Amino acid sequence: MIDLRANITEQLDAYAPYIRGNVLASLLAVKGTPGPAELAGRPPFSGADGLALDKAFGRLGWGFGSQGTRIWSGILTNLPGLPTLRPSELRLVCEIVDPLTIVALDEAARLAIIDAFSAANRNLKAALLPGAECRVLGRQVVSVEGFEESLADEGAKQRAWAQLKRCLPPSVR
Repeated sequence: MIDLRANITEQLDAYAPYIRGNVLASLLAVKGTPGPAELAGRPPFSGADGLALDKAFGRLGWGFGSQGTRIWSGILTNLPGLPTLRPSELRLVCEIVDPLTIVALDEAARLAIIDAFSAANRNLKAALLPGAECRVLGRQVVSVEGFEESLADEGAKQRAWAQLKRCLPPSVR
């Protein structure tokens, strides 16, 4: 019998420092700009943004988790001290995880997703505008404007929440 989790984990070994969460998740969050936690040498999504995403995705119906039991997977494309993931590498990681929904959490992530998937969707740059939603290879892709930065400003937080509400799980759509 094939152990799917072991197989996927093995395929992602080279990218392990960039990834946090459940590699079998249906929801993949992509962050392009490191936040305070990552700049301090902590793993991706280990700061306030990861905790806020745990709560937000739980409220949206994806299920509740915590840093040790995340129900979503996250990728930081630009990890301090390591090379930035190339578009082909981001695309490969996305294909291995194979989520139903991909969420770009900042402008750098939105642009990285456009670069990674533009060969599959030539109109992706026009379709995935800041704060917008589109489909790529059957997946929902949602762009959120500056999620981590929004945590410090109530108005920006409300805007980010409204954008996150576009990524409801299929069971509640």
